Amino acid sequence: MKTNNKYTSFVTLLLLVLSLGFTACGSDDDDPQVPAPTIKLEEANIEGDELCVEADIVAQGRTALIIINICDATGKTVKVSQPVSGSKYIGVLNIDGFHVHVPIAGKNVVEGDLLKLTVNDANGLSTTAQKSITEEEDQDEEHDHD
Repeated sequence: MKTNNKYTSFVTLLLLVLSLGFTACGSDDDDPQVPAPTIKLEEANIEGDELCVEADIVAQGRTALIIINICDATGKTVKVSQPVSGSKYIGVLNIDGFHVHVPIAGKNVVEGDLLKLTVNDANGLSTTAQKSITEEEDQDEEHDHD
């Protein structure tokens, strides 16, 4: 019975999210089109057993989903996939200083692999930015880790 409750909860949540996309006030023709999110990837560095990711994100339709994928150099094979959650990053318009650490121990992530950062907004628009992964910064460089 617990599995049925989980399934029902998942379907209910999915329908709720989908229904938000069909809800409108007034004519869509009168509303200016909200642009897709924009992403400026600042950093994708291997730091020990983590990948440090820094970016600036603008989502005028508010962020709904952020996914980090670490792929091989061709971009075809995903080595690590991690959704980002929490009110600090989800449901906001702009993220100035997006900063997360992704665990990569045992995942064979190497310099030259690709970081793909995907942002979906509440309007159903999506953007993916990618950056080659580099080795850890020199210790002499200034770097703030929250």
